Amino acid sequence: MQLSKIALSVITLAAFTQANASEFDLNPAGNVQAYSPAKNMLNQQPQVAAAHLSSELSALDFSAQAQATPTAITPLCPTLATGNQYTLNGATAGSPVCYHFEITERSKTTALLFGQTGATNLDLSVIKHNPDDSLTVLGTSANTGTADEAVVALTEPGHYYWYMDVKESDGSPFNFGAVVSTQLDSYEFNDTVATATALSNGQNSITANMDSLTDIDLYQFTAVNGQDIVLNFNNNGAADFIFEVFNNGWVPISQSKPVPISGLQPNQVVTMRVRANTAVANNPNTHYNLSVASVVASFSNNSVSGESNVNRIPLSAQSNPYLTTQAYRNLTWGITLLDSTGAPIQNATATLRVVKGSDDKRHTFATDANGRISKTISLGTCRANINPTEHTEYSFGYRNRWRSQIELGAWQIVIPTNIDANNDGIIDTIGVGGPNVPFVYLGHICDQDLLSSERS
Repeated sequence: MQLSKIALSVITLAAFTQANASEFDLNPAGNVQAYSPAKNMLNQQPQVAAAHLSSELSALDFSAQAQATPTAITPLCPTLATGNQYTLNGATAGSPVCYHFEITERSKTTALLFGQTGATNLDLSVIKHNPDDSLTVLGTSANTGTADEAVVALTEPGHYYWYMDVKESDGSPFNFGAVVSTQLDSYEFNDTVATATALSNGQNSITANMDSLTDIDLYQFTAVNGQDIVLNFNNNGAADFIFEVFNNGWVPISQSKPVPISGLQPNQVVTMRVRANTAVANNPNTHYNLSVASVVASFSNNSVSGESNVNRIPLSAQSNPYLTTQAYRNLTWGITLLDSTGAPIQNATATLRVVKGSDDKRHTFATDANGRISKTISLGTCRANINPTEHTEYSFGYRNRWRSQIELGAWQIVIPTNIDANNDGIIDTIGVGGPNVPFVYLGHICDQDLLSSERS
């Protein structure tokens, strides 16, 4: 059956994200006076954590510098509260403006400068005041003209500054503030292309949330082999999320069903994002599930066998059914799972199903870095369920007659491909066993008695 796929064009990573200050819920807190620090704080830094970007947000995960509680420092600028919208007028070109704020628990902070009018043009930086009194620039937003500025950073407990570099000003008022989110999932901080979560080349399963209406979760998958992949986004019945993939612009992706993507080049990067649906109230306790996986197209080197010393029961003695696989206690299973280019896939799964009497055991394993599963499966208790079988073995010049007690069973291999080609809501599978021949017969040999032995 021909698959319906998205052919993703080769893209260059540009500005995938842009903050919109109007989406932030800030409390109006009135006017403040422009405060200019005694020194140029940008030029006093021993280290700069992020370069100026004209069209995308910049940030740095600096959790290694985190402190358990904010260390006492003497702020270089007046202190204001986060969560508020402040209005400032009378700024003078060439005289930077600075205010201090404090973070008391690990969080994600979005600093904003917006509402510029007239000849106003300011750049916004977020600076961390370190415990040793050094300063670190965490990020700078330097859009042209009156465009809004926003810097997003993962902020550990400590002291920080809004630092506004006044490039041009006719004294017109503008607004600034900061929004702090503390209900972070384990993938934050990944709101920008620079901090996007890099996914493995194998199979990926993600559970995350939106910590605010302005949260954006960016993920990138590198198709190392140019293999077909599948995106599967599940909103768990909530309307809180919008899922998109970048293909010369953001393309909405269907939710709750696999979406195959083909036509990728080797090492092509697929960028996708989850953002909040601003039409509904944000609930950080609501989670989404996202899987990004290579299509399992085929398998090789498959082998299911019993012990090497099994005294096999031949077709002439047991033909209906013939015991294709025979074992005393264990099965040895090996298989390699391959993507659409024939390369092995890491972390893909396959199941060896073994049925004996009322026992129906499913042994599911994930592939290693070489796309390989190599396992030994115990068959458990043996309960003979067919008539004893007498058969002949020739060994070392002797003709041996045996009677074997056997439990008849069967096995099959089931491998999820990650795709649903006919859209019936069930993931397609490949493997050993199917509609025509569901199983391979297994003879679990409970006991073998030697009846006679004659020189042949």
